[in-house]
Amino acid sequence: MESSERHKRLTLENYLTAYFIENQGVRLGETTVLSQNVHGNDPKTPGKIMIYTDQDAGTFYLKNQESDLTLHMDVFHEPASLDPIYVARRIWQGVDTYFTQLKEHENRLAYSDDKIKDLSRELVKNITLRTSGGKGTVFALAKREVKLIPEKARKPETHVHLLFSVNPAHYDSVLFIADAIEQAIMSQGFEIRRVEKIVHCEKDIETKPGIGIGFGLPGFRSPEAQEYRAHQNRMQIIMNLASAFGSIEDASRFLESLTTAGNVFLGSFAKKHTDGDLKQTLLDLSNANIVKKTRFAFVLTEEGKGLKDFIQQHQKELEAQVRKSIRRHQFVKHNYRTFRNTDLKSKKSRLTDHKKIADWRGQSDIAIPETVVRAAARSFLEGQPRLSIKKKDIKVFGKKSFAPIDTCLAIDCSGSMVGEKIRAVSYLAEHFLLTSKEKVSVIAFQEMNARIVVPFTKNYQKLQDGLRSIQPEGLTPLAKGIIESIDHIKAKRARNPLLILITDGIPNFPLWTTDAQKDALKAAEIIAENKIRFVCIGVIPNEEYMKKLAANGRGNLYIVDELNKDSLVDVVTQEWEQYKFSK
Repeated sequence: MESSERHKRLTLENYLTAYFIENQGVRLGETTVLSQNVHGNDPKTPGKIMIYTDQDAGTFYLKNQESDLTLHMDVFHEPASLDPIYVARRIWQGVDTYFTQLKEHENRLAYSDDKIKDLSRELVKNITLRTSGGKGTVFALAKREVKLIPEKARKPETHVHLLFSVNPAHYDSVLFIADAIEQAIMSQGFEIRRVEKIVHCEKDIETKPGIGIGFGLPGFRSPEAQEYRAHQNRMQIIMNLASAFGSIEDASRFLESLTTAGNVFLGSFAKKHTDGDLKQTLLDLSNANIVKKTRFAFVLTEEGKGLKDFIQQHQKELEAQVRKSIRRHQFVKHNYRTFRNTDLKSKKSRLTDHKKIADWRGQSDIAIPETVVRAAARSFLEGQPRLSIKKKDIKVFGKKSFAPIDTCLAIDCSGSMVGEKIRAVSYLAEHFLLTSKEKVSVIAFQEMNARIVVPFTKNYQKLQDGLRSIQPEGLTPLAKGIIESIDHIKAKRARNPLLILITDGIPNFPLWTTDAQKDALKAAEIIAENKIRFVCIGVIPNEEYMKKLAANGRGNLYIVDELNKDSLVDVVTQEWEQYKFSK
């Protein structure tokens, strides 16, 4: 082994050992915290990591009898649901690389290829890994020998957590492990996050046993902190209700309906949700002691009544929290097939950019303050008794390109869209309006007709009011939905119009003839004739027909496994950005 490499390894070994002897942890690179202790943080300041000097990680998490045997590593990232199998395999690759380089640098003949495999296998069997997708040893996860948490049950977490023991002579392997985890995070489309500060202190909070921070809400023993924890739990219940029913207002109405002795499965809620959806929601609320079941119906508990009153008293603040949550939706990459037929480009406008100042070249939009300052400085340096403005002093504002895009969502609101699908489409419309800041309209087609649910608007409340009126039922009059969308786009003179069609089926109610499918194909041709950018989103069973529809409309087709909010947001964002920034 070269002296510089040996010095580097010995330095890292001594460096970490010195900190561990002092019962302290360290930050490795930008994102990783390593110690032999329990880590914790305040949810209000996630970049500040608390290392509890009186809590050994091995004895707390693994119930070891002896302390100072286990390393605790956290690698931080934006809130995300990571695939633990993929992370485990990247870690194993990193460990393999470490031992291979160790052999090369030390020129150890004893490190045969088989020996390297044995050393790697021994270490990865000793590393316990956890992400929101599941936990287990790196070896077991990489071999798919661990049962994972179902995707729908996963909650985004903010770090990858590891517990392991390693010979101090191999402490430098932690650098390879940390790098492998960072690469795994970024390869899945998520950002790594910087650790801003490390604070060492005694543990004055109660951390629930589990793998790593963030998997149990830490709560201080003080009464104020107990109230904060109760508030956090209450907020989680409220956000879940808003997601289930579409808005804070509808969540409040749902709770209000439970104060009476009526049957909860009747009324407007039953028209938008399947019985299974409502039963699951009620089960969750029952487990949280918000509702209880009587002989005839579910009713609110005293705690539930308090929750209802809280929502009504703080509705505006809660609605703002929901909007913030929608804006910050964490993208989940999906596998989908794409068939592209369009070459339409967005038409851009040139606007004045008041943040960009340039020298005058005969343009208009003179930047008067900047021009005067330039002239005053020149006049002073030239010793002139008064201010004079010359051509070379003139400053002008620059230009920036702007491509406004008005988006029309044509939504299949037939009976098959009830439940999660229609909620996902509504969520997409809200996310799109809040993040793009462009005009959005919604056309609903169902039964034998189509109607404008939301005319082109940038107003979030108008969008919500329109979406609330949707009640999936009946047939799929696809041709009528397309024609109504085209007419609306033309009537409002939409700028760079983008028509997005979302359906889980094929047409079964005609418009001009007795053949519903042929009518829809004919309607799609009218989209192309009007040079409207067209996007179809459908599901696998209807792929062949959707290909024909997209081709007739010269549009792009996305075939997804299922219509949920993650797949829709992913697809539409990709398509919108391509159109927005096309040249």
